[in-house]
Amino acid sequence: MAEQQLKILHLITHLGIGGAQDNTLLTVEKHDRQRYCVHLAANPTGQWKQRAQTVADTFHPLPNLVVPIHPLQDLITLFSLVKLLRREKFDLVHTHSSKAGILGRWAAKIAGVPHIVHTIHGFAFHDFMANWKRQLYINLEQISRGCTNFFITVSELNRQEALGLGLLDLEHSQTVYSGIEFKNLNKQFDDDRTRRHLGIPPNWQVVVMVGRLDAQKAPHYLIEAFAIAVQTHPQTLLLLVGDGELKPQLEQQVARLGLTSQVRFLGFREDVPDIVNMANIFALSSLWEGLGRAMTEAMLLGKPVVVPAIYGIPEIVHHQETGLLFPAGNIQQLAEQLIYLLQSSTEQVRLGQNAQRLTRELFDADHMVQQIEAIYQRLLQSPQLATHVN
Repeated sequence: MAEQQLKILHLITHLGIGGAQDNTLLTVEKHDRQRYCVHLAANPTGQWKQRAQTVADTFHPLPNLVVPIHPLQDLITLFSLVKLLRREKFDLVHTHSSKAGILGRWAAKIAGVPHIVHTIHGFAFHDFMANWKRQLYINLEQISRGCTNFFITVSELNRQEALGLGLLDLEHSQTVYSGIEFKNLNKQFDDDRTRRHLGIPPNWQVVVMVGRLDAQKAPHYLIEAFAIAVQTHPQTLLLLVGDGELKPQLEQQVARLGLTSQVRFLGFREDVPDIVNMANIFALSSLWEGLGRAMTEAMLLGKPVVVPAIYGIPEIVHHQETGLLFPAGNIQQLAEQLIYLLQSSTEQVRLGQNAQRLTRELFDADHMVQQIEAIYQRLLQSPQLATHVN
């Protein structure tokens, strides 16, 4: 290893398809190799395992690192991490997501890693869980604060919420918007070909959602709202891109509402940009989000978005300027926003163009990594930051 290189480890819980994973893997891939030797550790399962092994200089599998709280596996993971960190002698550890963030930061402190950074991609706690469970997650984050030199958040609203909960302070934190690889969105699209491939009838409009079919994304709300919208706009399809544990219930819901011919479950896809670019509207009905990576990609493609006014989303979706907002869980308002766009191609274009202009300025992946590396350099060069304990 070149003498000037610093040895860093990125740690994330799993390698399934998701915004936090894409953010982490892009960062690992784009780090300046003249300056950094980049290791990555995660549970080795997930759709992006091969990608992780490709972008990292060294990949460390952690098979006992799992999402739910599991005392035995969590303890095994903690010991495994301490052993790994002591053996590899990293200059800096950068953790991502809640479980890896808590276990990784404590392991780094125990192992004596000099610089510890944590990115809050979203919170493990939210308003739709039991109060005791929410408070438990908050308490775990609060006690882990002392293991952290610096915090990164993916939206300023998340940073302010974390500040209010005592999870960080402003001096030792910074918002860095989650960068996206523009080259995947700048190619020549053939919308007619995509429509033919998916069997979409001519002149039909398309609403698309991209995300897991789980409780967080709450796709059943979108389906209910879509059922209202198609009463006045029957020549419309809803495409659900993604998979998850709710799929059987959602299929039953679609059948009960008589929407079998108008709602399609596409599963995980490699051609997501093609599908989103072909669509007229991008919609989400999530109950909680860090910022919404799929939504951001849709905006980068110039698509009008209909999304809930939660967490960091209103930071970039300005109602009636760069998209349309509705209160989370409000099916009627979600339906009304869909109808508003379905009946106005002019508004679709206006909102989409505004969204594209804003996001192209904020979400460049190279700029994201440059900001992260600038934070690393500040830590490495400032004794005050390097020794800071919140």
